[in-house]
Amino acid sequence: MKKSCEAAPLIVIVLFIVGGCGGGGGKDPSGHDGEGIVRIGDIVLTEHELDNLLPAGERIPFTTDEKRRTVQRWVDNEILYQEAVRRGLKRDPRIVARLRGLEQELLANHLLFIELSERTRVSDAEIEEYFGSHRQEYLYEYRVSHILVNTYEEAEEVQELLKNRSFSWVANRHSLDPVAKRGGDLGYLTKGNMIPAFEEVIFDMKAGEVSDIIHSEFGYHIIKLVGMREALVKVSLDDVREQIMNKLMIERRTRAYAEFMRDLRAVADIEYLESEYALVPFGGAVGDSLAAGDSLALEDSIAVEEHMIMGESGSVYPDTTGGKSFE
Repeated sequence: MKKSCEAAPLIVIVLFIVGGCGGGGGKDPSGHDGEGIVRIGDIVLTEHELDNLLPAGERIPFTTDEKRRTVQRWVDNEILYQEAVRRGLKRDPRIVARLRGLEQELLANHLLFIELSERTRVSDAEIEEYFGSHRQEYLYEYRVSHILVNTYEEAEEVQELLKNRSFSWVANRHSLDPVAKRGGDLGYLTKGNMIPAFEEVIFDMKAGEVSDIIHSEFGYHIIKLVGMREALVKVSLDDVREQIMNKLMIERRTRAYAEFMRDLRAVADIEYLESEYALVPFGGAVGDSLAAGDSLALEDSIAVEEHMIMGESGSVYPDTTGGKSFE
């Protein structure tokens, strides 16, 4: 198993952010924390600091050679850092602004990790309850076609075209997804194998029905449930346990994030000096940034999950139709 610890440029950035040379509080030779490994000027890299530089979560212990390479990268970066400070680059306004942005992002992300980690735990009982209440949805496969466009206005134009043209005709000519050449046909999909935005509506649709406009991280969709069939493979709880856990965690994280941000915004002193930069929720008024922020939080929360589902072809889904073309 190959470990990824090639992070030289990042180490330089972190050295700046944490303040002072040494990247993490390396002390002078007379009072450094832990057992020292190497010294450059007054800065000492300790065993504890080396552990923090190594990627977390590796199941296989790092070899001496891997640790040696990490130490050498630290040495190179510390030499560069000290020379940059000697030349006064740390006072460059562009660097100051960039470091402020990086510090802001690192601290904000760490706060979210601390705040949300406890709120997103999912128990076995919750997983079993979800499977039981959604068991019917696992019994079928759903043949879905979709049309993907960039903007809500384009999606509205597609809706107008669908009043007089077939779904496949419009998909062929207006959808951005590579499956457009197949009339937008995504083939048969199963629960857990769709982007969340699709699952929110597909199980309540009837065969032949066309959805309203749906927004996802990929853009704006209009989907059609072409048909349904019994699942070829019966699904047990063990088959989908991890899938359900991830789904519930994402939903819980989304709610917790929205609640946390709502509480913080309620007490924050926010004033948009230029009203055009204020967040505007769909159908809302300028300045109603709370609702808009919650909406953006929801979209960001599912972005990673949707990227994992996305096929290598660039389509929302891989080709499951055998490449059949539709007019």
